[in-house]
Amino acid sequence: MDLWPLRTLALELILGAHGVAATVTRPAPDNTPITTTVIWHSKPADEQQPTGVELFSKVGPRRVMVIPRATVATLPRGTSISAPERGGGTAVNWTVDNSDHVEADCWHAIVRRA
Repeated sequence: MDLWPLRTLALELILGAHGVAATVTRPAPDNTPITTTVIWHSKPADEQQPTGVELFSKVGPRRVMVIPRATVATLPRGTSISAPERGGGTAVNWTVDNSDHVEADCWHAIVRRA
């Protein structure tokens, strides 16, 4: 049984219930702004890290943004995203630092304030 339609429906429902409006602008030459909906996902501060990493990074939860691949086909490092931290909030500029992981239907991007 193919579960893909159910997974797509689930993502659409989650985006509708918990998503915030965002504008994604990738680096040139694909720098046409894309309007989409994203979801915030926080990683715990006590997540396993390699020894010595604490010297070079802040301690605290990583900011992870879930972005649908149906609207954003590629998500390179350095991509700019304008999105509020909460629904109804003021948009903040974010920069994609890295990919946390990629799923068939969405990106999980590690972002930082621009």
